[in-house]
Amino acid sequence: MQGLPGLFIMIDGLDGVGKGVVQKAFIDLIPGRTFDIHAFWDKHKLHPDFENKFFGEKPNPVFVDLSGFDVLLSSEPTWAGVGLAIREEVIGKNNRIYSAKSTADFYACDRLVLYKRVIIPALKAGKTVIQSRGISTSIVYQPIQSTMQGELPLAVEDIISLEGNALALKFAPDFLIIPTIKDVASVMERLNSRDKTDNCVFENLDFQSRIKPLYESETLKNIFEKNGTKVIYLDAGISVEKTKEQVKHIYEKSIQSFK
Repeated sequence: MQGLPGLFIMIDGLDGVGKGVVQKAFIDLIPGRTFDIHAFWDKHKLHPDFENKFFGEKPNPVFVDLSGFDVLLSSEPTWAGVGLAIREEVIGKNNRIYSAKSTADFYACDRLVLYKRVIIPALKAGKTVIQSRGISTSIVYQPIQSTMQGELPLAVEDIISLEGNALALKFAPDFLIIPTIKDVASVMERLNSRDKTDNCVFENLDFQSRIKPLYESETLKNIFEKNGTKVIYLDAGISVEKTKEQVKHIYEKSIQSFK
């Protein structure tokens, strides 16, 4: 619980589990104008600036007026700066291996900039932020990455102590929604059949099988609950329509009257 006027919903889980479906379902339920930061990233390759309308006497080309929207749609890693480097180089299928510690450092840096420049100002302005992935991803992915790459084990404590990750937990989401699925192989079928191509080294059955129990663990849940987050699981393995129905139930029961 980040203690700011805005509402912060984070969605995380296995690759291909249906995070996009959950995010879209929330957008359809939450009233107001939506600012999809992905379109902005695609155009500018930079984050929007909510605070500086001018640089000296010159207009800021990436200034976005916070009064122009009610809901911010975001994701990690970003598609700007360090986030682009993560996607295209650090976790891309390019035959270059980066250590789990380096990967965690990259993600924490991307997160630090995203929170300082985008997430925190939006929450301070009372906006609703709906984000796919976040600090929870690093907590789950990088310890398994270190093990599978034969490195010294990377402890969760080391991950959450990184500056960007510590900031993310200081401004932890009000809700962490984790879509789950029983059969990891079905997730791989979804990944192979979708048009979206992330070209990510983590999108394989072995890795996804290893991280599945971590997403469903008390360890992850306790980290967030200690920071005031309500962790909610939903079954994303039934159908898209059933997933949407569960999102609606979560919204009406827990989120609609939260703030």
